Amino acid sequence: REYLARQRHRIVTSIERATGLVPEVRAEGIAMVDERGDCTDVTMPDQGTDGHVTLLVAEHLADRLRRAALGAPHPVVVPIAELEARVAELAREHANWWRADSREPGAEVGLTADALDRLAALGLVRRGDGGVTPLPAIARYRLREPITPPRAPGLFDEARTP
Repeated sequence: REYLARQRHRIVTSIERATGLVPEVRAEGIAMVDERGDCTDVTMPDQGTDGHVTLLVAEHLADRLRRAALGAPHPVVVPIAELEARVAELAREHANWWRADSREPGAEVGLTADALDRLAALGLVRRGDGGVTPLPAIARYRLREPITPPRAPGLFDEARTP
């Protein structure tokens, strides 16, 4: 760790030049991101019900990992039943946007399994007997509050009287 901390820039730059991967340096560690999609045949979906479910499950797991990191040092194991309940809840919230079969009884089981298959294939979670363990790289899928820059006084502000 000490060596990586001292040599991080040189190592990351060398990997970037040699592979074309883009470095993403965060508190959790360093990820080399394949923006062109050359290194994997599995991608994070970005459209449709399945894509949205996968991203929201990833966000839920990232949030659980973050909250656990604030308290306990042991690995977080999230029960499958918890994730299925969350997906069922999300299906109700997104009823107008998700495909109709996502609201059928039991649909959350298949939707959750598909999302976890993809997350496991991407190395973002590890499945076990007790449930799912989110791995540190999943933190990049945690949603954050949007950052709105302060607005400079402009033409359409209310007139101020001296």
